[in-house]
Amino acid sequence: MAGTELECTVKINPPMLVLALLLVALEALVGRRVVAADEPSPFVAPDGEALVVFIQNERDDRKMTFLVFVPSTECVASLSGREAEVVPMTPGKYSFYVAGYDTRRIEIDLEAGRTYFIRVYSRDRFATRTTEVTPARRGTDSYKEIRTWLDGAAVTYARDDQCRGKPIEGRPRRTQKGITEANVDWKDADDVFRAKYSLSKEDGLSAEEVARLF
Repeated sequence: MAGTELECTVKINPPMLVLALLLVALEALVGRRVVAADEPSPFVAPDGEALVVFIQNERDDRKMTFLVFVPSTECVASLSGREAEVVPMTPGKYSFYVAGYDTRRIEIDLEAGRTYFIRVYSRDRFATRTTEVTPARRGTDSYKEIRTWLDGAAVTYARDDQCRGKPIEGRPRRTQKGITEANVDWKDADDVFRAKYSLSKEDGLSAEEVARLF
């Protein structure tokens, strides 16, 4: 009887079995959790929290790991390959540093119930490359390009990131030097530069806007 019941189950649900096997295989390949199509949007902020989504999607950066951390050098996220890491945050003001080839400082002001998108990548500068960051700000082209940034990126979660909440290890002098240089750049910059690397509360997407976007 048990054998008959199992046979019936397999016949009734083969698409679900195939989907489950595919998800397991993908998870093993990327080493991170894969979001199923029927799950709620990972980009909707939970009640009382804000979400920051860091997106790394440049082919030229596929071998580079970008680290996002706060002034205390506690890691917020690490990005490698083609991914969008979802980071839940308590609402408020933050200074973030993004380190890769060098270090870039950004300032954000988060509001509960909103989701903020930040693209992380590199660009050529003379004979080297430099870390670049584009926060999605309302009224700019960056805000309109969020869907393009996310195209082909695997959605991952800060809770699964081994870097999350730990001090940056193995490079204290380099990290501190990057912070110092980024702070000098910020101090010496004009208002246009600071606005380019800042996000205000209003730049975040509400749940309704996330639904319309995707």
